[in-house]
Amino acid sequence: MKIFAAIAVVLALLGTARAQMGRRAPIESSSGQFVVLTEQPEALPSPFAASPANPDFIRLQPELLAVSCERIKQKLWALLGVDMRWGGKIYLDLRPAASADEWVAVVADRSPVGWEYHVTLPDALPRDRFLRAIVQVLLLDFANRNAGTHSAEIPTWLAEGLSRELRASRETEILLSPPKWNVHGLSLNAQVMNARWSNPLENAQKELRARPPMTFEQLSWPPDEQLAGDAGEAYRCSAQFFVDSLLRLADGPACVRTMLGELPRYYNWQLAFLQAFRSHFQYPLDVEKWWALQIVQFTGRDLSQTWTPEESSRKLDEILRSPVDVRTEQRQLPLRAEVSLQTILREWDRPRQMEALRRKLRELDFLRLRAAQNLVLLVDDYRASIQTCLQRQSQVDFSLFSRTRVAPNADLAVEDAIKQLDALDVRREALRPQPAAAVTGAAQGTVK
Repeated sequence: MKIFAAIAVVLALLGTARAQMGRRAPIESSSGQFVVLTEQPEALPSPFAASPANPDFIRLQPELLAVSCERIKQKLWALLGVDMRWGGKIYLDLRPAASADEWVAVVADRSPVGWEYHVTLPDALPRDRFLRAIVQVLLLDFANRNAGTHSAEIPTWLAEGLSRELRASRETEILLSPPKWNVHGLSLNAQVMNARWSNPLENAQKELRARPPMTFEQLSWPPDEQLAGDAGEAYRCSAQFFVDSLLRLADGPACVRTMLGELPRYYNWQLAFLQAFRSHFQYPLDVEKWWALQIVQFTGRDLSQTWTPEESSRKLDEILRSPVDVRTEQRQLPLRAEVSLQTILREWDRPRQMEALRRKLRELDFLRLRAAQNLVLLVDDYRASIQTCLQRQSQVDFSLFSRTRVAPNADLAVEDAIKQLDALDVRREALRPQPAAAVTGAAQGTVK
């Protein structure tokens, strides 16, 4: 809220300064929800907006901006099954673009009569950035319909996923640019239309086949660097497919609507998500498992790329051991070592331990896609053992126990998991492929 307050102060100061330069009359959209505010054209020219070199940029004209926002709202609400009622005014402060890398500010403000929203937009910006901002503010308006003083916080993956879904399927209908030609007094624009119905997920599928998809954890809390460049494209494609997969559930749109309504009640959106999707997922681990299976089905498994038994065994060994830094003396450089899952369970503190186990579970999920057939069941058993341990651990309230006093149920879960892992390690050794020389020697000994 402090950040929002700071942004609001900056916007107020900018508004005062611009008022002195001159304002055009506000432009309202057809429903009255969107209000476009902009300076007089001669007040502050925008040389960058006049001819953006990047074709992925969109120029925003006040009149067309109001129409675009209404169309985005119609398509978004149709996708989620939402009625066209709206809660608060959305003010779009259109300003001259000074560079190609300007960000958009979205601020929710609680007034005596309810919530209203302020979006500061450069008049030329990337299409994805513009669409994401409008989708985000619309989701905020829906989520805050019954909110008190705490505004909802929209998960990044939801705004990114829905905006990419709309762009992939309805871009020419919702993103309107100023006309490029004038013929006999008529303003004309070129639109290239494809008569064949395209698959909105086609680009996402190509992208996620070429590079690793985001895990559920990466989708949940992306750092800034994960949203830029090639990593940003992988994030947006993953978010689009994640949202699309959720909406394809039998009650998917209803669950998304419920989650949005629950968001103002929580500071952690995952709690609202699990509450809304409780008929499908009980724990975050259930979401991770479901998401891994969706990725498998979406990207496909090329059996011709399955690893050999030797390579599969080596990959499994790498997953089951974790690298750590060890210092023999305080002033010496750390030495690299490896620890087993059993050591992690015995010696690591609970938060670090559970994070490591979740990571191992994801790695095993992806290993299974290319593991040799004779190791698939073993990989599944390792996954089941780790998943059971995580579920039992998550049911223990560690806040009731001090650092020195360990929860009895947690200890029992660890002991059971260690026994299962020991037994699986014995099976792994029995299935380990023998070197060719050893096999030849054994065969010769048999002949003798």
